[in-house]
Amino acid sequence: MRLAIELANTVHARQGELRDELQTPAELAAWLDQVRPLLAVPVAGGSPRAVSRGDLAAARDLRDAIRAVAAATSTGQAPDRASIEHLNAAVRVAPRWQELTPDAKSTATRHGAASVPGALAEVAADAVDLLSAGRVGACAAPGCVLLFVRDRPNREWCGNACGNRARVARHHDRHKQPAPQRDAD
Repeated sequence: MRLAIELANTVHARQGELRDELQTPAELAAWLDQVRPLLAVPVAGGSPRAVSRGDLAAARDLRDAIRAVAAATSTGQAPDRASIEHLNAAVRVAPRWQELTPDAKSTATRHGAASVPGALAEVAADAVDLLSAGRVGACAAPGCVLLFVRDRPNREWCGNACGNRARVARHHDRHKQPAPQRDAD
């Protein structure tokens, strides 16, 4: 599981309709609780009281920026500057950093306060890592809007179900019989 992909895929298609899993602060709190093991400094308890409407708006804006950059890069286009800048601004709020130890021969990890903006900064940092390496793909299955980590150069789908659906659709298109002609009376 990667934080950036998990956030990006909170928008998905179900039966041809786009669904958004982050419509309320409580839904963002539940998502943060779900990804807690991936966060360096998790939001305390994932409590809905810890998540504001502003945090929700920031999470949705970050998600949109990740999706926009991923969509552009997965098709070989240059991403728009606003989405890139949004990702970079979110990364700058990171809740942890490396410092040199007094002997200057090693580093120590320091943590800031646990906060929703800090958690979103971790998501943005993960997105920067994935997107800069060209490792994010957009699912090529009909009707799917999910992103995935491209772990093989020829990977086209987010999962087996989408791959099967795409292959069935291609087979159907190749073997489609023309509709019989009706005689006009």
